[in-house]
Formats: sequence, structure tokens, C-alpha cells
Amino acid sequence: MSAHDGPVIRTEELTKVFSPGTRREVVALDSVTMEVGRGEVFGLIGPNGAGKTTLIRLLVGLLRPTRGRAWVLGKDVVTEIEDIRPRVALLPQEAGIYERLTARENLVYYGGMYGIDEDELYRRADTLLEIVGLSDRADEQVKRFSGGMKRKVLVARALIIEPEVIFLDEPTTGVDTIGARIVRNLLRRLSSEDDLTIVLTTHDMVEVSELCHRVGILNEGRLVAIGRPSELEEKYRAADLEEVFMGLVTGEGVYGGEA
Repeated sequence: MSAHDGPVIRTEELTKVFSPGTRREVVALDSVTMEVGRGEVFGLIGPNGAGKTTLIRLLVGLLRPTRGRAWVLGKDVVTEIEDIRPRVALLPQEAGIYERLTARENLVYYGGMYGIDEDELYRRADTLLEIVGLSDRADEQVKRFSGGMKRKVLVARALIIEPEVIFLDEPTTGVDTIGARIVRNLLRRLSSEDDLTIVLTTHDMVEVSELCHRVGILNEGRLVAIGRPSELEEKYRAADLEEVFMGLVTGEGVYGGEA
């Protein structure tokens, strides 16, 4: 991580309230303040409805904050979002894929929307398909692929624009053990060699421990803990990160100081 570059992502009291002032008001994100550095793999974990996806949507401009501010690559996510979008990629959990296109065509079509030269697109597509282990299926329609294979195509598609920041919502959902390891190894390499900043949500504590430099734990919209997995385990006197997580979320089993 290049600390001298300053944070790539920064939030100050970032808050999102749905249906504010009504009986249906829901505080999805509550006063979240955090930073993520360049080249860092940052994990967001929390139970369903904790605010993980809401936070990502705020950072890529799909939602506007109710209160607070956020910056990505030094740009304000509300007033300068058009400067941010070409430099970041998002892989939602329920990302769509063009079933009738081949694996290579999916990548090239997506990259073409960003104005990348066609020859360069094909070069990048072939490289990424080789990395995720799909070179031999590059010219097959993805409707024939398993769920895990489609997920690998989607990860490769998100990377074809060579983003500076990538947001991944459950990147290995539906991917078998070998495929998940391929995806993790790819993300680890991009973080260390290309200074790619990665923010991912996951329920897989092994994935967090293997991949993430730091982790933020969200519960009921609030950031209840942040730090390196080993730091959190030590702070809360826990055997592993899962014990930290369960203790903070359920209120049982955490013996250290408060976050």
C-alpha cells in the first residue's frame, strides 16, 4: 500500500436513510467513517441487512447519502461522480451476464462501452480468460456455463477496464473451491503488483483471512470494528475472526475493549 498517496476511499459520517421522516424510515447506514489505502484489499463483513451493499452503492454513485460525505480517488461521490466512474468497477452479487454472447464477447462488449481500443480489448480479454481458467471455453456461449464459470467471467469482465478500484459484492458466490481459489489468487496478485484497491463483501471468513489486509464489521448500519484480522482477534481475545464477528454481532463471546 502506498501510504504517501493518501486514502483512495474516505468517508466521513456517511449515512443513508430510506423514507426519512416517515413511519417506514430505515437507517441503512449510520455515520460510517473509514479510509481505504491504495493497493489494499478491504473486506466488509456483516449479517444480511447490515449496510454492506448500501455502502458500496453510495461509493459508486448509485445512491446519494442522506448525511455525511465520501471521496473515491480524491473525488466527491456526489459532485464529481462522473470523474470517478471510468476509474472504478463494480461486480454486484446479482450481476447480469449476456447468455447468448461468448465469454470473450461478454468482456469485449463491456469494455467497448468505455471506449477502449478493440485490439487492446481482445488482448485484455484473452489474458483475463486465461488467468481465470476459461481460455478453452472463450468462444462458447455462456448460457452453457455453470454458475461458478459465469461468476469467473463476471470477475474478468469487471477487470477488463483495468480499474484503479474494484468493488466486489460476494465475488466467489456459487464458485467451486478451485475456482474460488483462482479468483482469490488473481485479486491478491492485482493488489500487490498493480496497486489495485479492492473492496469486497463476503460471508466467507476464510476468504477474509486469506485475502484481506483489513476488515470492517458492519452491524445494523454501524461500523462496529475495523482493523487487520489479527489485530481484531487480539483486541477481542478471540480464537479467530469468526469468533470476533459472532461476538460483535450477537453480543456474545467478545471480551476485549469496545471498537
